[in-house]
Amino acid sequence: MGSLVVEEALRRGHTVVAFVHSHNLFSPSGKLIVRRGDVYNAADVAGAVQGSDAVVSALSSWGTKGRDVLSSFVGAVVPAMVSQNMTRLVTLTGIGVEQNPGPVHRSLLKLMAIVPFGKVFADAENHVRLLGQSSLDWTTVCSPVMNNFGGPTYKLNLHLGNPLATISRQAVAAALLDQIESTEYLRQTPVIHRN
Repeated sequence: MGSLVVEEALRRGHTVVAFVHSHNLFSPSGKLIVRRGDVYNAADVAGAVQGSDAVVSALSSWGTKGRDVLSSFVGAVVPAMVSQNMTRLVTLTGIGVEQNPGPVHRSLLKLMAIVPFGKVFADAENHVRLLGQSSLDWTTVCSPVMNNFGGPTYKLNLHLGNPLATISRQAVAAALLDQIESTEYLRQTPVIHRN
């Protein structure tokens, strides 16, 4: 997902710093700076965001050992951004994350905690909780299962919709970048849907 975000940002004319924590798919160019680092290392994260106007994260805990990548990254990036007087952070997570879960959602959380992906879901919830405690202007786009079908059109709203829906990766990349300048969903968790 991260490579699509980088490609779309470059297509839009942004200068991009790609923070690469595993496989480097990029060749540095005039508008692309590649910085290697570890999301668990606060100094690496601070160095990656230094001099930026905004941060867009397409990180995921799926397939990671600790399944805590999102909350670890937020724990490092928030103080780095605050110390550098940056305010805009856009992150990505799966659908079902809510800032203020109601009784039905809390019941689902308890059920999800016992299944194999419970740690990933808990990490997503924790990263939103940490963002909510920060002073940043953040938005977390909640995405259903992504695929390579369809184009970049989408709609955002605060309704969960069909939990079995899918969305194109191109649409998610477009939504993440559109949120850099949008103020409609500041400090909220909108869900992306097919348009």
